[in-house]
Amino acid sequence: MVSASLRRTFVGTAAVATSLGWLQLAPAFGAPVTAPAGIFDRLLGADREAGPAGWALLLLGEAALLAFYFLVVERRWPGRIAPMVFAVGAWLVTGAVVMPQVGLLQGAPPPGALANDPMSATFFMLNLGAGAAVAGLIGWLLFGAVLAAGRTLNVGPMAFSFAIGAAVLAAAVAIAVPAVAVRASSDHVVDGRLDALPAGAFISVLELPQPPGAVLGPHRHVAGFVADVSGTATMVSGGTLVDVGPGDASFIGEQVPHDHENRAAVPAAIALGVLVVALTIASVLGSGRRSSVALVAALLVVGAIATADPLMNHWYFVAVRPAAQRGLAMPVPAGHRTYESAPLTGAVAGPQVERLTDRRLGATASARFAGPAAIVVLDGEVSIVVDGRPSNVSAQAGTTIGGGTEATVQSGSGGARILVVQLIARSEP
Repeated sequence: MVSASLRRTFVGTAAVATSLGWLQLAPAFGAPVTAPAGIFDRLLGADREAGPAGWALLLLGEAALLAFYFLVVERRWPGRIAPMVFAVGAWLVTGAVVMPQVGLLQGAPPPGALANDPMSATFFMLNLGAGAAVAGLIGWLLFGAVLAAGRTLNVGPMAFSFAIGAAVLAAAVAIAVPAVAVRASSDHVVDGRLDALPAGAFISVLELPQPPGAVLGPHRHVAGFVADVSGTATMVSGGTLVDVGPGDASFIGEQVPHDHENRAAVPAAIALGVLVVALTIASVLGSGRRSSVALVAALLVVGAIATADPLMNHWYFVAVRPAAQRGLAMPVPAGHRTYESAPLTGAVAGPQVERLTDRRLGATASARFAGPAAIVVLDGEVSIVVDGRPSNVSAQAGTTIGGGTEATVQSGSGGARILVVQLIARSEP
């Protein structure tokens, strides 16, 4: 049995996955990083970080566009050209009308937001450069091409269920890849030197994943550590190329010029992007043939993988910051403020050693750490005992330890991975 609703759902889902997947891969081809879901998150508050709400609003908007296409455009103009004209029109309307209106609704950007903030909606996103508009146009053209390829498909229930199930499974596996990497064993200690503590010092742990080809910087800021959990975080620091791989960390000195890049995954991202374009072209050329359903199904799966973007690197920047930098906007659209400690107490004035410990604790294993410090759980759950008072801390949360205090950390039955940042007074200049 073949129904119009199955065909429309199948083709529409493939078109959305293809266009969004392309936007995730576009930085590998030299385009700026865009954040269509993050833009809608910002509608819910100036300090909102990227999350599921933005994706829900984005997909709702895509569904509305598809409904208009299938119920109005396809019925009146069934030829091959109509989907492409619709796609170009959607690009013009979203870039020239929707984005400026969303920008007005967003209001003022959050404190510390960059001029080229990809979560701030502007006319054709030209604040990111002309490459953003070009990448968007390519994404919409791919969207229209998939609609054109699917206008005569005969999609049965079995083929529909198999393709949608395969796409969901592929996306779930792609999303799980970074989480599996976090659970990998790690146990190392890296030290850095601080000349003095800033006013109102606190410890900040920011998660800053980047898609392949993305570049943040060059810039300067407070001293701190780049701690990588999956992919490779590349830096050009002080003129030296530094690759920080999974389980490794590197210290960046105070105000040292550097950038942050995801270079290592660029070849794989380019290959995946070429595959997306090739499958789209093959789907259009194969329209009406028996193989066309399989081609669009393959495009749906590949697009879902690209949208989930398992090639992103995942790294943390860990630093002691002044009170004035608390709560600043994330410099990358997928960033998250994993933990900001309470103001550090009991720290000795003068030069400090900033020590980062990245440790994997086995089941029910324990470790002791002295303050001033922050203990952050990346994966699993731990019990932290301070002055005889236990508290449970789960993943992506932490606790602050004052100077002169010791804390005992004990993992649960499934083990845990923790980041510990300690300050140790040093006598030498």
